[in-house]
Amino acid sequence: MGMHSTIEAASYLKREPRIALRCEAVLVEEDGHSLDVVVTDVSRDGFKLESRAELEVGSQVVLLVTKMAPVKALIRWTRGSEAGGVFMESAAL
Repeated sequence: MGMHSTIEAASYLKREPRIALRCEAVLVEEDGHSLDVVVTDVSRDGFKLESRAELEVGSQVVLLVTKMAPVKALIRWTRGSEAGGVFMESAAL
């Protein structure tokens, strides 16, 4: 287990409480392409979602959820059909 894994584990322990949910949303990629996704959990700082298309780590996206202002986010990780991101601005969830 390298130092990188230890740092990831430490940041994982300090995370904000996460709320499990299943919420349909639209993710708009940098090139303007939009994808239907399902947000499966959310915290003050970020979210996890399911997508049929593979997302690219490091890409900036806009998350559109019904009755919410668009929120800019950065994709941090992907694993199969799942991806996680961090909000680049505060989100009123």
